[in-house]
Amino acid sequence: MTDSGRRGSPGDKGLAADGTIRREASLSRLSATFTPVVEAARARIADAFDATQLHSAFLYGSIPRGTAIPGVFGLDPLLAPRAEPTEADRATARSVEAALNDSSDLIDDGKAPRP
Repeated sequence: MTDSGRRGSPGDKGLAADGTIRREASLSRLSATFTPVVEAARARIADAFDATQLHSAFLYGSIPRGTAIPGVFGLDPLLAPRAEPTEADRATARSVEAALNDSSDLIDDGKAPRP
């Protein structure tokens, strides 16, 4: 995979030559179709976790790569907490995930049967 976001060999595991994680996503690649979904994710995550709990949140996968198909691909956030998450934190994250999955027909949580 190159830094431009194109896939490399099947075994490259998403790492750059220097061993860092290769960045595939970019807001510039985000389809306008998915902008409301990403904004909703940002808002719900910020409402659920304050700055003392959450270091950062990342969105990865087909949506920020600009290759997602509405109704087929899921939203793939990664939350980086400042400390080991408690069971309450995990429950909150699951609740945010469920609310996001239920809020839009544009994303697929993987639970619906495929045609």
